[in-house]
Amino acid sequence: MKKILPLLLFVLLTAQAEQVIDALAIDVNGEPITTVEIQAVQQKLNMSKKAAVEALIKDRLEKSAIEKANITIPEEALNAKIQEIAQRRGLSLAQMQEALRKNGLTWEAYKEQLKMEMKKERFFQQYIASTIPQPTEEDLKVYYETHKDQFNNSSAVQMSLIVYSSNSSKKLKEAMQNPMRNIDGVEKKNVLASTAEMAPKLVQLIQNTPEGSFTQPINTGRGFVAYYVKSKGQGQGGFTAVKNMVMMRWMQEQRIKAGNDFFNKLKTDANIRIIRL
Repeated sequence: MKKILPLLLFVLLTAQAEQVIDALAIDVNGEPITTVEIQAVQQKLNMSKKAAVEALIKDRLEKSAIEKANITIPEEALNAKIQEIAQRRGLSLAQMQEALRKNGLTWEAYKEQLKMEMKKERFFQQYIASTIPQPTEEDLKVYYETHKDQFNNSSAVQMSLIVYSSNSSKKLKEAMQNPMRNIDGVEKKNVLASTAEMAPKLVQLIQNTPEGSFTQPINTGRGFVAYYVKSKGQGQGGFTAVKNMVMMRWMQEQRIKAGNDFFNKLKTDANIRIIRL
């Protein structure tokens, strides 16, 4: 589910709750929202009072829905996520804890906030994402035609690749040296990709790699990846060159719409009392 209260807001509200006894502003199905929380959202996220109230109501409704659905995150999954975040930022766990401390957030408070974010995402996948239909070819073409200015593909080139991925750099290198063998711990996936849909650095890496050979291994922060370049096609334009990008943009919009529709239904069914604003 879409994240409503970022880490900065979580830190702020935790600190305020410890320092201020404040008045109840809104009751959402028995869950309170205080005037301090509303002011904090306004000031720190540069929101209007109306937008801040809406964000906090949505947060309460989301958390209530997650509790009713009994969504849980195992401790090992939480720890794995923390390791992934630390690796992506190039930090050890000790360095990460120190950075959080300097920002006024305890390690336990951070873990609780991260766990809630993971619960929201899991809830979204189980109860909302499943309602989003797969687009037809015609749906994607219509979307492309109405958003043409977003897809600049004048120099797009279609590439045929095999993606080799592994959590072990050693196993990945072994697979690269023996591409005909199946190496345990190494996944292979054939993909057709357009340069219009790829990050510029990856495009340059593949363009500099001859057909019939591997790129250098890449540390993604989540594992290691290398690309076997089967072929580099001719430049293409139009819908065909950016079809995968069109699909991603379409799905992103549908996710937002489905999340908003779900929230609006929760809000319609909720008992929300305005005490003071």
